[in-house]
Amino acid sequence: MTHTMNELLAVLSSVCQEFRIESLQPQLHACAEALEEGNIVDVAVVGRFKAGKSSFLNHIVGANLLPVGVLPVTAIVTRMRYGPRDRAVVQLHDGSMQEVPMDRLADFVTEQRNPENVKGAAIVDVELTSLRHYRGIRFVDTPGLGSVFAHNTRASVEWLPRVGAALLAVSIDQPISEYDVGLLKELGKHTPEISILLTKADLVSPEELHDVIRFISEQVGKVLTGNVRVLPFSIRPGYELLRKEAEEYLLQHVSARYAEKSEEIIRHKLRSLIAGCREYLHVALSAASAATEARAQLQQQLLQERRDLSTVRNEIWLLSNDFKDRLVTAALEQFLSHYPDLRERLVRDLRSESARWKGNLKKTTEAFEQWAQAALRAQLAPLLREEGDRLAQRQLAAALASFSRVVRAFQDRLAKSIEEALHISFTGAAFEATVKKPRRPDVSVGRVFDTPLELVWFLIPMALFRPLVQHHFLRALPREVEKNLYRAAAQWREAIGRSIDDLAGQAQVFIREELATLEGLVAKAQDQRPAIELALSLLNDERAPGECGDVR
Repeated sequence: MTHTMNELLAVLSSVCQEFRIESLQPQLHACAEALEEGNIVDVAVVGRFKAGKSSFLNHIVGANLLPVGVLPVTAIVTRMRYGPRDRAVVQLHDGSMQEVPMDRLADFVTEQRNPENVKGAAIVDVELTSLRHYRGIRFVDTPGLGSVFAHNTRASVEWLPRVGAALLAVSIDQPISEYDVGLLKELGKHTPEISILLTKADLVSPEELHDVIRFISEQVGKVLTGNVRVLPFSIRPGYELLRKEAEEYLLQHVSARYAEKSEEIIRHKLRSLIAGCREYLHVALSAASAATEARAQLQQQLLQERRDLSTVRNEIWLLSNDFKDRLVTAALEQFLSHYPDLRERLVRDLRSESARWKGNLKKTTEAFEQWAQAALRAQLAPLLREEGDRLAQRQLAAALASFSRVVRAFQDRLAKSIEEALHISFTGAAFEATVKKPRRPDVSVGRVFDTPLELVWFLIPMALFRPLVQHHFLRALPREVEKNLYRAAAQWREAIGRSIDDLAGQAQVFIREELATLEGLVAKAQDQRPAIELALSLLNDERAPGECGDVR
């Protein structure tokens, strides 16, 4: 029996619901959306922040539509496609939609104007007449996955199952990393159409570029089967041929065949779903078919894993505390390293500015405090934001990697127990944590004098004491700089520490849920055997989803 793709999706959804296979829900939703939207290919440009994604898309649309900057600037997923007129529509989390002027797009899609997505934007859809040549393609600008922050990375990770074709942006000054390799593996689950967008190609000579392309092709070949195209790209003058090559790839390989590609991509997603669903069902069926001793052995091993959960919890707890302990030194070193330059720059500015302050002590002190507040905010706010983000990036990425290894070790033990008892292999669901971004601390300036000036200012003759007062300001300013750096280090440390604890909690929840899923499948295997066999027979009819019926 062969199902249409809609029918097969309904079968998969029913099976996952009946056997409580929760880990496949994101992929199920993605397939449902792809079928509902019809023949359109979402071409997602993904990769770490500052890999050149937004610059590439700005070139494609022919305008500086998407902001670029030193910091991760894309706050939410932005989709762009052809439309009869230029317009932007923001979908909010409450389900409402509002059309916004094109020049206000940055108010929603940038971290600077929409910090931590406080405006509640879910997604931004942009229609552009300049994309008429790319009918059938919807370009997707994703938040930088390398940022690891929840409101950025979660948006990208949750959107990944919907990807049609993918361009993985890799900057030539940051050769393909372990993170990029992991992202390629994840993309491979959702689409067969993957290419590498090698940005900033102008930084190397033609000979070096050839070597880099060969190196990346070799690394990608170890992860993905099939021919993965590497497209070198640069927005600099003189690299028009490279840009034309990337454009022709999109026009000829994707846009011109969008209907065919759309169906192929949906089938690829369904194949991935079927494989994941079968894996869980095979565990259940093997448990039902196994000898009583083998099934009892597996149940005993699963029971032992449950008893050992406290050990796993302690391991995660120790890792969490170790990261937080090391964070104390790391935060101080990172922020205080900027103290000499900041002190010198601000003291120089103060000398110039204070020469213009006139009036009594009260007015002069108020002028200093107002100037210091503005100057410190101007100098420190961007630095603290950038350094804090970098610190959080590094520390949370390391913590997530460590917790993921604990989860993987746990799943490997489960896989070994299943193999020993049932003689089948098992991989398990992927652990995809949500990293909550720490709140950024503010910048403040304390009082320069402890004595209430409104009581004593008239007693101090400024004509005589002005040089002493200015000297006091020059001494007070470095203290304010140092105080704010210490304060920022402490607040970032506490905020990042809370995010580390949250990651640790998610790892524990994932482990408990994965164990509960397998315990339920094994415990109910005999009673559910007819249902398991029926579900597998339905899925086994779809060994080659390429033979599915028409898309409906």
